[in-house]
Amino acid sequence: MYKVDLLKGEGIPIRSRPGGIAFACLVIAVPMIVGSAMACIYLEHRVAASVQLQQLNRLRGAVTALSEVLQTKHALQEQQALGLQLLGDVKTALKEHTQWSPVLTTVIDCMPDNLILTRLEAKRDSQRRRVPAKDNPGATVDIDVPVRALRIGVYGHEEQTTYRAVRDFQERLRSSALLAPRLDTLTISQEAQTLDGQEGVGYELNCVFKPVLE
Repeated sequence: MYKVDLLKGEGIPIRSRPGGIAFACLVIAVPMIVGSAMACIYLEHRVAASVQLQQLNRLRGAVTALSEVLQTKHALQEQQALGLQLLGDVKTALKEHTQWSPVLTTVIDCMPDNLILTRLEAKRDSQRRRVPAKDNPGATVDIDVPVRALRIGVYGHEEQTTYRAVRDFQERLRSSALLAPRLDTLTISQEAQTLDGQEGVGYELNCVFKPVLE
């Protein structure tokens, strides 16, 4: 059978072949696939960016809260350091100063009735003492330590009576529950003395307290 193409190839469609159909499908499908993939990637990036933005906002809020907490912590640490320094100053002050009120009360309670108190003087000196080193207990170092003393002057009219009263006074001080653990030495000196125009005998008791070591 013969076919005559009177339209010179323009009126009779070209017979479809499998390769051509596949090529046409690829031409149409590839842009659609690429477009869909780009759309999916775009949406995923938008979702990820939104999630990251939320996380960033939460982190900023946490950082702000932590900054306030850190400031409060630093303030408390400064107050603690100041408190420790004040406690150290109080401890040093207590070591450098003797509470004389109970000591004076004990002195008055121990003094016999036939003695007249003429002098009461508290003094503070320093002495060089050899003590164990803090960082090396096996070694010793020389340091200045405070030494406190209490001078008590008494007077009596009759020499023998006054002498016995002063010895009794001395023993009472040495056996006192308050002073005995604190006393280092207690010495007595005697001198002639006149009180209110009357001659008598005077004594001075020098109470030296044990140094306070850290």
